[in-house]
Amino acid sequence: MKVTIVSSNRRAFSPVIAAVIISAVVMAVGGAVWAFSQGAMTITAEDYAEAVINTTDTISERFIIEHVNNSLWGISVWIYNYGDVDIEVKIQYETVTEPADSDWIEVASKDLKHYKIMGFDLAPRELNIKVYSKRGNNAYYRHLVP
Repeated sequence: MKVTIVSSNRRAFSPVIAAVIISAVVMAVGGAVWAFSQGAMTITAEDYAEAVINTTDTISERFIIEHVNNSLWGISVWIYNYGDVDIEVKIQYETVTEPADSDWIEVASKDLKHYKIMGFDLAPRELNIKVYSKRGNNAYYRHLVP
């Protein structure tokens, strides 16, 4: 009778390979989850930083209507930007907005901008003028047209 001895070395090799494969799969899934969360957090951080900068610029906007003058040809408005950021504004009076199209009046930081409104009706009245910026800040001025 011949006795065959089965070596246990062959049998133990299979669980080691299975453990290595399972470890590799777990590490690959973990790496994919880490990469996804890293990308999502980067986008979120960039959006947050941009929102904070925009809010800071909105808070830093400071401008006034320095003076309003009317003459035979129309009305002049002087806008002074005493803030730390450049601004873009429009002028609104009665039901008219100047400039009428998609253009904005650019006023640099610490600058005084003169804007002429041509073809203005010079009938005597109280004229309420509103200057508003792209960021939503407003300045008001009341002018009496003699």
